[in-house]
Amino acid sequence: MTQSTRWTARAAAACAGVVAVVAGLLPAAPAAAATVTFKAATLNIYYGLTQAQFLQDLNLVASKADLVGLNEVGNRKAALESWAAANGWWWYAPGGTNQAGEALIARKSTFDVLDQGSDFVCDTNGPGEVPPARYNNWVKYRHKASGRNVIQINAHANASIEDNGRPQDLPRTRCAEQQFQAIKDLAVAKQAEGQVIVSGDLNIDFSADRAYGYAKFPWQVFEANELPNLRSTYNLYGEKGAGTHGNRHIDYVYFWKRLPAYQVMWMTGYDIVTGTNSDHNGVVATFSMDS
Repeated sequence: MTQSTRWTARAAAACAGVVAVVAGLLPAAPAAAATVTFKAATLNIYYGLTQAQFLQDLNLVASKADLVGLNEVGNRKAALESWAAANGWWWYAPGGTNQAGEALIARKSTFDVLDQGSDFVCDTNGPGEVPPARYNNWVKYRHKASGRNVIQINAHANASIEDNGRPQDLPRTRCAEQQFQAIKDLAVAKQAEGQVIVSGDLNIDFSADRAYGYAKFPWQVFEANELPNLRSTYNLYGEKGAGTHGNRHIDYVYFWKRLPAYQVMWMTGYDIVTGTNSDHNGVVATFSMDS
């Protein structure tokens, strides 16, 4: 071996040693964040069902989800409390029949409760008149597996407020318009506290709303704008099945979709829950979240 060759070998070895030392001083590359999953659902359980039918629907949707927003269950408040205590679920159904109708339940093994609230929106025709007063109920949870906060907002809008996506010129429609904006405002406020999910029967068909695009209905208020904003199962994954109420997709699960750099929770798919006694099918969305 020549002197030049020996020098080159020694230099290469020294350089490798320096690289190794420097590499040892640098912080290790962060490990990929582990992801955990859970499911959130919505189901309007028709208030006119028998107690047995109500419990069948409740057990059906609860068997498929970890978080559930319910509608029309205000007259079942005591039954819901008993069911939750017996089956390991948190429950929140405040106030009287109308306010308690938009109840929220969560599996105790998956979530802890941090906070909860109920916001009055409007009462179209006055106390005791039809349609009844509207409330947006919400619960802030801590997801045990990830340690992250999840806020679910649950609502039920007035019926008979649209015709193929076109608004009906009625007091109940104007009440619903107020409610949609209130839901959006609440989602905006809560997104600073954690990951936001919105659920409920909004009584507006997704396809008709998107096609017509009325400025004060959910497509425009929630979804049509740029990120960050709410995004529904139907927007992200299309409409499945015949519908959630007849042939209409009017029951929704949304989540707050952030700019990619700030997104820690994703909606990864959904299913329609059929076989209910209610006049509605349920919607169950699957979520993946960084821990």
